[in-house]
Amino acid sequence: MKLTRRQKGLFGIAFISCLIVLSWIGLSKLYPTSNTLRYLPDRIYRIIKIVFGGDPAGSDLERVDIPWELIIAKLFVIAILLYGGFKIIQKIFAEQYTLLLASFRKNHYIVVGTSGKGRQLLHNLKVDKEQKGLAIERVSERTHLSSIRKQGHTVIIGNAEEERTLLEAGIKRASHLMVFLENEQTVVEIIEAAQRIYQKSGCQNPLKCYAHLRNPRLIDLVRNSGLRLTNGGIKLHFFNLHKMVARHFFSQLLLDFEASGTPIRDIRQLVFLGFGDFAKALLLQALRIFHVSVDNQLKIDVYSDHSEQDDIFFEAYYPKATHIFPVEFHDFNGSFSQLINRQALDRLDQQTLLIAACDDDQTNLNHALELLNKTRNLSFPIYTLNVEGKGLRSLINNAAETSRLTFFGGAEETDTLEFITGEKQDALARAIHDDYQKKIVGVRSESSHYTSDWDKLSEDAKDASRAQADHIPFKLALTNKPLAVAARGDLQFTPTEVEQLAIIEHNRWMAHRYLNGWDFGKMRDDILKLHPSLVPWVALTEGEKQKDRDTVLRIANLSVPL
Repeated sequence: MKLTRRQKGLFGIAFISCLIVLSWIGLSKLYPTSNTLRYLPDRIYRIIKIVFGGDPAGSDLERVDIPWELIIAKLFVIAILLYGGFKIIQKIFAEQYTLLLASFRKNHYIVVGTSGKGRQLLHNLKVDKEQKGLAIERVSERTHLSSIRKQGHTVIIGNAEEERTLLEAGIKRASHLMVFLENEQTVVEIIEAAQRIYQKSGCQNPLKCYAHLRNPRLIDLVRNSGLRLTNGGIKLHFFNLHKMVARHFFSQLLLDFEASGTPIRDIRQLVFLGFGDFAKALLLQALRIFHVSVDNQLKIDVYSDHSEQDDIFFEAYYPKATHIFPVEFHDFNGSFSQLINRQALDRLDQQTLLIAACDDDQTNLNHALELLNKTRNLSFPIYTLNVEGKGLRSLINNAAETSRLTFFGGAEETDTLEFITGEKQDALARAIHDDYQKKIVGVRSESSHYTSDWDKLSEDAKDASRAQADHIPFKLALTNKPLAVAARGDLQFTPTEVEQLAIIEHNRWMAHRYLNGWDFGKMRDDILKLHPSLVPWVALTEGEKQKDRDTVLRIANLSVPL
């Protein structure tokens, strides 16, 4: 039978403990005089020598008339040897010692991976939850592992795709499993390993498993595969950091505009620098919710190093997106003068919002600072994605000449338990879905795809409620109603406001459908994704218009504070 790492560690610790006990008993028999308090230091000293290879009966007891100064010196030597011996044993049995500690953990958080995101998550766990987590890291030579251990977290070296490693981490006793890795295939393998453990053992311990997947289509594919959202005691949840950052960005954007006194409805042009994962998520969120006027006139421009390929990619994945807003891709060769002239920034100054969202922080900072320098006489805001540079952000934010520059996406804000669980961020979306379910009780729904409980919904269906929730603050801003009014339950709209917001809501609803591949059809067809309401407001029936008006009026009835 092959011993596990934990069993080997326990065997080694038991062996040393047994050696110490045998030496203690043997010395008491060989030297009965040593049983007195006078010879206790000498006895401990001999045991230390035995543990490190000394002869158990190599010499007689020390003389009775040894000066007390030498006895005290010997005590200091014993303390030094004990400390050194502990460090040596700890070094030799560090892995086994860690596994032994892990065997006593219960209701703990397991974090897979100790990259910057994983470290920030562990830090957040200790600060916000006052808990010490357990991290699984594949590579033992990571320089930051010592700092993680100093914070009190346990680190296990191993491959989380293997059941043995998850068992050593105490997955059957844990409360949360956080899989925050870039490789999506590895994420899926770890989830499968966890579910196999629960299936084989019949474990019913409640475990919330949060897995990071970038592609929403992959999330739905995984849902339809052998992986189950509920498997024994496991409840599987997916999260997408890029999408969450995008949602948080636009909610914060409203607060920034409110603080500066700039009407959000004045923005007519979004300009993106870069087209990485974050930029794609930001672009999609803009298409979903940046509906700030009845005429719906917004233009989006994307500047990237490979604009032609990016344009092909975007068209392939979202062929109906151009029905929402015009999106144009441009090559960016580092010439800001060309960008400024092409976008006519001097003329559209107050109507422009520029977002530097390359995947590299340094590139974003360089672009933002250069553009800031080139447009000193203009006032449009520049938002810059910066994940890691907390100190640099503080330094620049304190400079008056960079007041137009705003950073977003910092790890200390995004790599947190809240961003991963999404409990607060999705609270309003859940309330909207619950309200929708109550509304259709006893009525044959035209959209059964959207009627399941929240945890069983597809990502597309969840995103429908999320987009509706994320747009509510925009509706309030467009009618000059602060969030505090809505939170008090004092929310009321005039008939004119209801009509205007209903038109905007219809445009927003169409945008969500278009992004998910729907198109106009005289008869609704959920398989072919055809819908008769995908037409301009003026072409809607009065009954369909009333649905949008009702959506606006029901904002005041939501059970979650806005």
